[in-house]
Amino acid sequence: FFHASFPFHPVLREREVKEAVMIMVDVWISEQRHEEDAYPTGELFDCVHCGKPYRYNPKELKRNGKGTITNSSVGLTWSGFRPSDDACLYGYLIPANMFAVVVLGYMMELAEVIWIDESLMKKARQLREEIDDGIKKHGIVKHKTHGRIYAYEVDGLGHSLLTDDANVPSLLSIPYLGYKYDETIFANTKRFILSKDNPNFHQGKHDGIEFTGIGSPHTHFIPSSIWPMAMIMEGLVSNNATDKVILVEKLLASSAGTGWMHESFNPNNPMKFSRPWFCWPDSLFSELVMSLTEECPKPERGRYKVKEWTDTVVVNGSSAFSQPTPVPPPPPPSLEHSSLAVISACIPGKRFSADYVNASLANKQSFCDKWGATCILSRENHDVENPTYHAKWEKLYQINRTLHTSDADWIMWLDCDAAFTNLAIDWRTHLRGHLDSSKVLITSKDKNGMNLGVLFIPNTVEAHEFIDELYEMRHYVEKFPNTRDLKDQAALTELLKAQPKWAGLVDATVPQEKINSYLDNSDGHRWKSHEWIAHQVWCQKAEKCSSHFLSILKNLKPL
Repeated sequence: FFHASFPFHPVLREREVKEAVMIMVDVWISEQRHEEDAYPTGELFDCVHCGKPYRYNPKELKRNGKGTITNSSVGLTWSGFRPSDDACLYGYLIPANMFAVVVLGYMMELAEVIWIDESLMKKARQLREEIDDGIKKHGIVKHKTHGRIYAYEVDGLGHSLLTDDANVPSLLSIPYLGYKYDETIFANTKRFILSKDNPNFHQGKHDGIEFTGIGSPHTHFIPSSIWPMAMIMEGLVSNNATDKVILVEKLLASSAGTGWMHESFNPNNPMKFSRPWFCWPDSLFSELVMSLTEECPKPERGRYKVKEWTDTVVVNGSSAFSQPTPVPPPPPPSLEHSSLAVISACIPGKRFSADYVNASLANKQSFCDKWGATCILSRENHDVENPTYHAKWEKLYQINRTLHTSDADWIMWLDCDAAFTNLAIDWRTHLRGHLDSSKVLITSKDKNGMNLGVLFIPNTVEAHEFIDELYEMRHYVEKFPNTRDLKDQAALTELLKAQPKWAGLVDATVPQEKINSYLDNSDGHRWKSHEWIAHQVWCQKAEKCSSHFLSILKNLKPL
């Protein structure tokens, strides 16, 4: 859609766009031979889990996370999971392969017209032909009642799963996806998936309205549930305006007066539903309503096509899009009127005892209570996707999450071994002239350089981007560890090497005594009792250091 609407937009020529396409093509080619443990290689595949065959949770995929056996010679490309996030029974998901055929056609056009890359164009075309041939040879089966139909999943060895799931891509959505299907086979398939022969087809009645449609095992906790998404898709692929109107009316009734499309609902009681707000079917519902115009496809026009968007604002805005007029962001509030979120993570273990953790987090909460700041305090590691990664990454996880969820103007981080030692200090007055919202990171230096034990980040779009990139750098640091076992500081060093644009936006000029005085360490400014923060950085005598830290917090003057 973007290329069709803005064929010469410069974003299409960005290196990252082409590389993303190259990665997809190479992954799909490798997954044609999933059974042989094939995996893509090359300079673009430098992620943590690259360089080895794909595996997932063995509790969800058989054979220790590899999935059920598939035939590598059929041309189809493998999937571990359906659009619903449920595991595939057989590895070749036919609707997904159909979608890949369509998308590979788009990739061919981009390679030929935008990037002038004949090699990529030929590679995409060959893959497209192989997958399409595999669908025709292995994705069509004979049903005893409905005749030749498209299967939902196959393994290329003669096994197939005959069903359809509400999530897109689905068999019902084949015309919507733009795949060149066999009309007789699709008609048979549609008849099958909208009948009781489909295990995921459900029906019910409420307030005199009969609901029928496709559900998903993903919402098994609501018996016989129907997904509005599937009802919407039934309307989108229909050429019958009357059927579309009836479906719109039923969809409105299924919303149970909430004003939103849900993930699923009980057809006998729509008040029982999952996800009170689900943007995916909301968007599809809007498209269904848009198709109810004089442009609504008529039988003589053949199969359904997505109605062209003719809103005059969008059409007239196309030139403005290609040459956007910059809109400056609203000015940040003055520091006197700014809000603050304070973040800290203390994960109990060898370094931090339970008493240490409790005292540290209670200290930060006292500051928040005194100055009306929001406290975000953690005692556990949340990076469950990378359980072997160091707990120090919790810092960037929490900062990144807060930037995406908090309305605070400033984010302040303190390590577990840093604490407020003068709660009477007003942070706004104390830091006047030092917090610049045009920067993305503000901190201080010791004798060795920047120290990120205490830092400030403005809640701006640019800072969001910076922290996103800094957090992603953890994969590189874990793969190539440094001798000092630095984590976030090593990630910052590597990011500034890779993206020099950030160097001028990182400010480490705040005097250390303002925000990061050291306890028991001579590498920086030594803490004095009247100062705002004490940081017990790199203390070698753990037991003595802990006692010192706890005694300071215990003897703080009450508020």
